[in-house]
Amino acid sequence: MKIRKTAKAHIAAAMVLSAALFFTGCGTNTPKETVPDVVKEELPNDESPATVDTIYIYNDVLTQYSDMVQNDFYADLRDSDTYESSFGKDIGFEIRTHKQNIYYALYDIDGNGTMELIIAGEEKGVSNPSFSPWNYDLYGYDGTNVVHIFPEMDFGYRTNFSLYDNGVIEVFYSSSAAESGVDFYKLSTDGFTPELIDSFTAAAHLEGDEPVFTYSQSGNEITEEKYNAHIQGYYANALLGLDWIQIQ
Repeated sequence: MKIRKTAKAHIAAAMVLSAALFFTGCGTNTPKETVPDVVKEELPNDESPATVDTIYIYNDVLTQYSDMVQNDFYADLRDSDTYESSFGKDIGFEIRTHKQNIYYALYDIDGNGTMELIIAGEEKGVSNPSFSPWNYDLYGYDGTNVVHIFPEMDFGYRTNFSLYDNGVIEVFYSSSAAESGVDFYKLSTDGFTPELIDSFTAAAHLEGDEPVFTYSQSGNEITEEKYNAHIQGYYANALLGLDWIQIQ
């Protein structure tokens, strides 16, 4: 797994592109020589044209995170009336709560030629060789605008997501110590709307002093063994090796 750093110039450089280039989207064959020099200096030689175009598409979101990082997560404004409004509109709530290294990765989840944007935090100094940042948000592109793939969810500690190399997105949550769940989605044919394909819950109740768990799949009760086996079946396709780039 590779980790690279990107200067803010990498992000801001997209602003110099014409609107026509911006809306071509990723998956095009834009030659590297059309990329501004300031961007080419930041990109490795093996960066594909599709990756370059995707960076332009997500420029505004990446700039919001870069501003947050460069302004120390607006810590000096924490007790002011302008604190909340200082964060960009696309930045989730939980990633704001404490200073940490912030990373992004680009990955074509459904293989349709348009890469999605994943935002993650380093969390407590996790680093190479087993770099595994904590996911905080997932963005897609609807052909005109950048969109949150799960607009109703605020990812952080109780709710989070993982990606699989077969196009599945896992969303896991814990509403309390007595109830948790795992939902599995795939993106619809529009490339940005999640469609639920499977759902599992585990809920506990007390019988005397002992907790008793009930397991279900898509609303139907199943045994603990089947619950674990089905979920492990998904885990076998866990995505490894995202190319994380630090936002500065």
